[in-house]
Amino acid sequence: MKKLLFSLMLLALLSCNDHKKESPAAENDTTTIAPATVTDTTLAPPSGKIDIESFGQVKIGQPASETLKALGEPDEKTVATEWGADGLLHEDWTWISHGIKINLSSEKTNISGSMAVFSINASAPCTFKTQAGIGIGSSYEDIVAAYPRDINKEESSQEQVTIGSVYGGIIFTLQQNKVHNIFLGAAAE
Repeated sequence: MKKLLFSLMLLALLSCNDHKKESPAAENDTTTIAPATVTDTTLAPPSGKIDIESFGQVKIGQPASETLKALGEPDEKTVATEWGADGLLHEDWTWISHGIKINLSSEKTNISGSMAVFSINASAPCTFKTQAGIGIGSSYEDIVAAYPRDINKEESSQEQVTIGSVYGGIIFTLQQNKVHNIFLGAAAE
């Protein structure tokens, strides 16, 4: 049995090495890929440099205490409720003058002091911008220029552009070619 297992592992290893020997050009390929747009039919690899967590003074995972320091007390708070999708307790905090609604979450067993930013939702009059400089009022063309390789083509259109995915990213909702709403976080489980 050990010999069979060893033989299979050796065969698999040799197969991997043979593949590398057959395509040395792939290892030395220095071709650059042109930035993609939403209308491209080719898929460009993500740049690995996008920040899908920061928005102005707020960041996904930021403790509630830091959020309060940055924005002050919220105008409205909902009661913590458990979400079936993740088993966490969630609350929405809204700052009307900032145009920001933040969903905070915590483990069911330790809500006091352990709330952290789960998602961020912004609309007018919000003046915050993503790390790439996109905010309320930015155009569709601004988004394409700021995130040329990170737009999820399957989840995007002229009215809604997804950076990353609905499982974790930024979703820009547009009206008349201008960003009307910005959502950061997981929109689906």
